[in-house]
Amino acid sequence: MEHQVLDELLSLQEMDGLIARNRAELRAMEEEARLLEEGLEAAPQRESEVAVRVEAADRALRQSERTVQAGRATLKRLQQRAQEVAKARAAMAARAETDAARQNLDAAETAMLEGMQIQERVRSEHQAAVEALELEQQAADERLAEIRRLSAELTDSIAVQSDRRENRALRLDGSARSMYDRVRAGRTSEALAPVVDGVCGHCFTSIPLQRQAEIKGGRTLIVCETCGVILHADR
Repeated sequence: MEHQVLDELLSLQEMDGLIARNRAELRAMEEEARLLEEGLEAAPQRESEVAVRVEAADRALRQSERTVQAGRATLKRLQQRAQEVAKARAAMAARAETDAARQNLDAAETAMLEGMQIQERVRSEHQAAVEALELEQQAADERLAEIRRLSAELTDSIAVQSDRRENRALRLDGSARSMYDRVRAGRTSEALAPVVDGVCGHCFTSIPLQRQAEIKGGRTLIVCETCGVILHADR
């Protein structure tokens, strides 16, 4: 009779294991969905940060262009004045002033070219960020839809499995079911373990020969004295 009880308990444990694995998978999908949603919420901020850099580069380039325009106007004015100066000392001063203005203009034009390069780079980065965001949004939406579908299917499956598990549990002897539930609620998720090569299959404690014989006889439910699981002969 106890062999039949053991078979029922092993079947119940198998069902509990399947339900536990499915629940763990469901929790994993829920966590994945949460992370995807957080990523989607943060994505516009990443694009916005690049957009701010683009705006800053545009402002810097406009300032450089104004500086270059002013420098060119200053240089032209000084060159014209240098041509009009008659005295040698005044002419030397005008040329020095013109040379300084030319150097300033060269520096401003170099800064403007660098600004154009920076602007081109950050605009390219912004475009890449926008395109990546669109792809990320599409991929996340597709995965979220898949997760919702799989989660719904898995939730339904767990409900069916749980009903079957309860029906199977009700068929068990009350004392056997209580022992099973007590062991499973304790230190281990598995209430039954085989005796393999004379040791408990859960904690690997050696089982006395007399106890091994009783376990093989299957006349009563025997628990491991170390870890408390219900022992059964290896199959």
